[in-house]
Amino acid sequence: MTMKNFTTLFALLFVSVIAFGQRTTGLNSTSASSVNQAGAAKAFGLSVVKSYFESNCPSVYEKLAQNVYDVKPQILSPSTITSRPITGIRKTDFCANTPLKDKTTSWTTYTTNYEPEIVDHTQFPTRYPRTHQIFLQNGVQLRQGDFFFDGAVLKQNGVNLFNNPSAIQFVVRKNSRNVFEIIMITLP
Repeated sequence: MTMKNFTTLFALLFVSVIAFGQRTTGLNSTSASSVNQAGAAKAFGLSVVKSYFESNCPSVYEKLAQNVYDVKPQILSPSTITSRPITGIRKTDFCANTPLKDKTTSWTTYTTNYEPEIVDHTQFPTRYPRTHQIFLQNGVQLRQGDFFFDGAVLKQNGVNLFNNPSAIQFVVRKNSRNVFEIIMITLP
């Protein structure tokens, strides 16, 4: 191999490595952004769940969107989802019943027994197909930037601490102020 051929080959290899690095860097920054958003959504969801353990229901109420979808599970027929303005939901009614079986249960007990998860709008249909189907039957579809928080995922041998686990399963979305809020939940 001549020096000229070696130099040409080295230059091509160098350019390929740089181009490949730029492509993978672009992918990594995109996926890193998605991971950051999912992490922020999960932290938001955990703050909601923690509020129940701190007997701070007003904090949960304040995290509801101005128009919140209310999921009403039905035992013998399909669930219904209706959108209600937050003004139609009295804080005292919302906070009247805690979803916890025992109000003295600690946050530490929750973290010992549960492994909450967060899924984005693309993962939701395959991870939660039954819930996704209920949403579709009611004309509701998650969009980009929406996350489904499931705080009711029990660890192996975990103990259920909730009367109403659906109170810790909800959809979050960033509002116009770029702050997460609950847009869909089972309301009392």
